[in-house]
Amino acid sequence: MQRKPRNWPSITGSQKERSTEAFRRLEDMTRLISDWVWETDADGALIYVSERMIDRLGIHPVQVIGQRLDQIGQFVQDGQLVPAPDQKRPFRDVYFEAKGHDGKLRHFAVSALPRFDHETGDFFGATGIAKDVTELVRVERANSRLADAIEVLSGYFALYDEDDKLVISNSRFRDFNREFKEASRPGAGFETLLRKELEAGRYPDASGEGEEWIKNRLQRRQANIGPHEQMLSGGRWLYIDEEKLPDGGTVMMAHDISDLKRAMEALQTSVQHHREFSANVAHKLRTPLAVLRANLDSLGKTSEVKSLKHEVDVLARMVEQLLTLTRYEYLVLPQNAYVDLYMVLVDVISALAPMALKEDRALELDADNEKIWVRGDAGALEHALRNLIENAVKYSSRGSTVRIVIERDPLTVRIIDQGRGIPEDQRDILFERFAQNDRRGAGAGLGLSIVKAIFDAHGAEIDISDTSGGGATFSIKFPTLDERARKSVCV
Repeated sequence: MQRKPRNWPSITGSQKERSTEAFRRLEDMTRLISDWVWETDADGALIYVSERMIDRLGIHPVQVIGQRLDQIGQFVQDGQLVPAPDQKRPFRDVYFEAKGHDGKLRHFAVSALPRFDHETGDFFGATGIAKDVTELVRVERANSRLADAIEVLSGYFALYDEDDKLVISNSRFRDFNREFKEASRPGAGFETLLRKELEAGRYPDASGEGEEWIKNRLQRRQANIGPHEQMLSGGRWLYIDEEKLPDGGTVMMAHDISDLKRAMEALQTSVQHHREFSANVAHKLRTPLAVLRANLDSLGKTSEVKSLKHEVDVLARMVEQLLTLTRYEYLVLPQNAYVDLYMVLVDVISALAPMALKEDRALELDADNEKIWVRGDAGALEHALRNLIENAVKYSSRGSTVRIVIERDPLTVRIIDQGRGIPEDQRDILFERFAQNDRRGAGAGLGLSIVKAIFDAHGAEIDISDTSGGGATFSIKFPTLDERARKSVCV
């Protein structure tokens, strides 16, 4: 059976028809592809440029006909200018930069094939394409900057994907794990590295626990509950912070805090010695003061004896304040110490209510009956709040009510009395040690300085303002727990 010839101009037409059809197809193809196509003569001057140049540079092909490529832009390699490639030889993906009509620089990967006369072999031009790689260059440069930034980080950095496999790390991380090369290369899982470290005895606190320790460590990593400290062999310590990314990956940053831990231990030892010394001195003063007070009671009720009793009482109160100061002056909160502020206030108000009634005052708590978690020490907060509320009762007018208000956004406790208030020029010094003020009570000016030290340790800010209608308002603003801390409280 004889096959019927196809009636394609490129096969059956005249030479002119075939040329016209081939040119039409070439034009159609150059419109379909995203690259712009170009052609030069033997001198390298452009004799044809496809219309894609308009899309890429905003320049019409007619404007560049007769010019060389290096007159439109410049060829670059590793950020340096290089001569235009030899068009008599094929080349591929040579970087080329050119500014568009809008003045913005765009990047291209240029490739070309030379054209030679079939009979004489003479070179008569080249045909090529220019692929727009501007976005690719931007991404590559951004990645390069990111890699440089990661390298200069002072700690150990590692990025893991959603399957907890290593994507990238800095040289400090790799040096730290150089004995576990296979487990610290891209593609290696975090658990694999963790097991290698455990086998090598890197984590002394895991001794004897094995699988249970690994399970707890992985759970902590997945829970994303915030930074933690990790003891290493040789007395070293790491501060590790792991953050979950939206795609499920994990960013890990770790810092060697061994020197800081040693300094903190030395400081804590010094503080402990200071506390012990102060407590011993105060304790030694208690007995002779008690004996002196008892002897004064037996001397009658003259004005001189009454004055001496008052002075001894002031001194005894100062001793008690010194003992309290030794407990709270250098208060350091444990990492995961949380307390229900609402219940602390309920306990304090319940304890002070009889005293307030005896003084013809009332106490009122204005708050929702819900837990209010803050990072803190219950005993310390109770002492500070009790001190402020006692003062509010003492300096309020008879028959009045001291209101304790809890506001949740931002978390603030307000202690509002209806007394004579506090002059503005005395508010700045009220919390200083040994400053004289009628709100200091019978002591030596240590009570409110202890209150300030406690709130400082809790990251809380205390402020004094006037109460509408007369009196003073003490406002304590507490830092709000972040999401990770809330999760930790729930755990």
